[in-house]
Amino acid sequence: MGALAKIRQAGFQADLQNGGLAISPASRLTTGWRSFLKTHKAEIVQELEQETACNDNHAPESVLVEDDRSYCRECQHLNYLGRCKASPTRYSPVDTIPRRCADFVPC
Repeated sequence: MGALAKIRQAGFQADLQNGGLAISPASRLTTGWRSFLKTHKAEIVQELEQETACNDNHAPESVLVEDDRSYCRECQHLNYLGRCKASPTRYSPVDTIPRRCADFVPC
């Protein structure tokens, strides 16, 4: 069992704060636990950093990035023939694909 797991199993909560290790509730830390934390601090910090990185990689997409794409059918530049009036080539977009367009004007 890793050091972080031992801390949590004992009922403590460990967090990274201001580049350091924060343990709560601090009022329950005995001399033995303080010694354990000093001895295993680097390991605990590394485990917390890995846990944070893993959680960040698995966050819902809506939390990570706001989607600024839109469908051509939502734009005033799409004419009745289904062609983009803002495009120099007047292309017919595939409207199942959301896009980022500098000329987008919502209807």
